[in-house]
Amino acid sequence: MPTTANGIFRDSISNVSAIVTALGLVPVTDPRNARPLTVFLELPTWETFSRHVADVTMRLRILAPPPGNQDAADYLLKTAWTLMNSTLAVVSGIPSVAIIGTQELPCYDLIIRLASTFEASPPPPTP
Repeated sequence: MPTTANGIFRDSISNVSAIVTALGLVPVTDPRNARPLTVFLELPTWETFSRHVADVTMRLRILAPPPGNQDAADYLLKTAWTLMNSTLAVVSGIPSVAIIGTQELPCYDLIIRLASTFEASPPPPTP
């Protein structure tokens, strides 16, 4: 089994998870634990501007219980607004359906942006 991840990507996930928790929501980072009434934090994506600056984005999937009726829509919109009204930089959102196992869950996909600076590790020594 590999060791636990570290670095700016793990830090990004941890920071977003802490913010989601502080808002009274339940963050999930392992897809095996994704269920209705949670916010699934997908792995970050990034573009680098230099060796020390990365534009990190993450997709947050707000999961509601089926069926995709008005109750689910109200929960999704309320939770999306809670996240938008926080310190997270939500740049877009789109309603969707998440397939978890064999179950289809109504969801809202939010993209958040995180600018990160980091210290690059020195290159490995050449033999």
